[in-house]
Amino acid sequence: MAFTTLPSIRNSISCPTMLVPDMPHNNISLRNKGFIYKGQHGINLRDFTKANVASPSLPVIAPPTPEERKETTADDRHHHVAWTSIPQERWEGELQVQGKIPLWLKGTYLRNGPGMWHIEDYNFRHLFDGYATLVRLGFQNGRLVAGHRQIESEAYRAAKKNKKICYREFSEVPKAANFLAYVGELASLFSGASLTDNANTGVVKLGDGRVVCLTETQKGSIVINPETLETVGKFEYSDSLGGLIHSAHPIVTDNEFLTLLPDLVRAGYLVVRMEPGTNERRVIGRVNCRGGPAPGWVHSFPVTEHYVIVPEMPLRYCAQNLLKAEPTPLYKFEWHPESKAFMHAMCKTSGKIVASVEVPLFVTFHFINAYEEQDEDGRVTAIIADCCEHNSDTTILDRLRLQNLRSFNGEDVLPDARVGRFRIPLDGSPYGTLEAALEPNEHGRGMDMCSINPNYLGKKYRYAYACGAQRPCNFPNTLTKLDFELKKAKNWHEEGAVPSEPFFVARPGATEEDDGVVISIVSEKNGEGFALVLDGSTFEEIARAKFPYGLPYGLHGCWVPKE
Repeated sequence: MAFTTLPSIRNSISCPTMLVPDMPHNNISLRNKGFIYKGQHGINLRDFTKANVASPSLPVIAPPTPEERKETTADDRHHHVAWTSIPQERWEGELQVQGKIPLWLKGTYLRNGPGMWHIEDYNFRHLFDGYATLVRLGFQNGRLVAGHRQIESEAYRAAKKNKKICYREFSEVPKAANFLAYVGELASLFSGASLTDNANTGVVKLGDGRVVCLTETQKGSIVINPETLETVGKFEYSDSLGGLIHSAHPIVTDNEFLTLLPDLVRAGYLVVRMEPGTNERRVIGRVNCRGGPAPGWVHSFPVTEHYVIVPEMPLRYCAQNLLKAEPTPLYKFEWHPESKAFMHAMCKTSGKIVASVEVPLFVTFHFINAYEEQDEDGRVTAIIADCCEHNSDTTILDRLRLQNLRSFNGEDVLPDARVGRFRIPLDGSPYGTLEAALEPNEHGRGMDMCSINPNYLGKKYRYAYACGAQRPCNFPNTLTKLDFELKKAKNWHEEGAVPSEPFFVARPGATEEDDGVVISIVSEKNGEGFALVLDGSTFEEIARAKFPYGLPYGLHGCWVPKE
């Protein structure tokens, strides 16, 4: 590739830009030198950009030509762009908006997720294995500046340097050169040294303003700059609680950070809190598991105003599967229906367990919200907890193998899912209930990746936004607004499109729960993609902005308001 040095791009008219990482050359960093790629493009790049959007301190090159994109992703170029590795590490540009972005929408939407599923000629196996790609949508004055960047974890840097996987990912294990190397790798597994820090799952804004990308390993907590997407460094916990894993989805507000630490030795969970401005977690209390050889997987959990809800799912962590070089259909977990399923409620203040009930078997990745049910006198009689529930069908895990996602042939193979509503009584009853909160056909019997108005976290709420399904499909392919009062859903769908998590941003000063917008990033079947903004109330499209090339599917996001 040929490059031409530019003295400055402050006043230049820019095409969509890709920001490349520092590349050492004779001990000189290229971060502050500008570059522009000269190439022939089959599209008019200025259709997607406006002038003067790139930072003058960052290197700039145009997006790849179609020929380069084929070369970059030769192994998967025939697949839907949602499941195709991103063609470059960094990019930034202002997008042309079709429609109208509300002027009150000022801030940055960040979306994290796996975006690179190969190293050299080796293709990863599972959706969750990919190296993290952070996407930024910056909204201000009705304009939209977008960008993406790979998170520079140790796992990612080592893979790029050594041209192979060097840490244990969700289903990938480094290939040992010999038996002694394998023994050494197992030893480092027990210390946590070989576990990945690939923070490809979520991104949260802490109460003190720091923005942290997360995954299920504690070491995979990485601070990033929300404006430049630069990897700032590891988020180091300063306490002595130890452990290797935690819930990938903590509960984060301006006042606190709550999470669960599974105890794989003495089956149970520590419920911990971290105050803003600190890195120290303090124990609120402990829940001992009531069944099974190990704690159930806790990818997420809900809270109410006064209680932390700890789910004990019969899909339990399995040390034996963790040691295997080749993945089982349940990967690091094992299904133990005989161990039953439970829901525990702990008082946030005292750490006391106020309820521990058996519930029907369930499988869920993501809880939506929870709240306290009151009687006529205002006494709390039960806790309601909603989740995206897969009808206790564990096959959803294996359905997320990239081979399955890339080989859709029109058959309806997505396992059914629903909004599972738990009721946890607080009267000492040993049993709780689990039922569908609304008819699953309202959302195509697909359900995952939910968000709510954050002002209703832990409170009685009416609306949620999620990914549903229009059948036939092999993956959730609609955006849906759930109305729990009317038990109805509104759905957004475009043929061949794969939208990521719909993220709700409330309008400042709003008094209605659904007064705001819903943001999603959509991957299209034709290899393109766009940012989408829907009205939170009507669920009608109000704006979209096309990217210069399609982005792969992503997982979870957060909102960083502009001060």
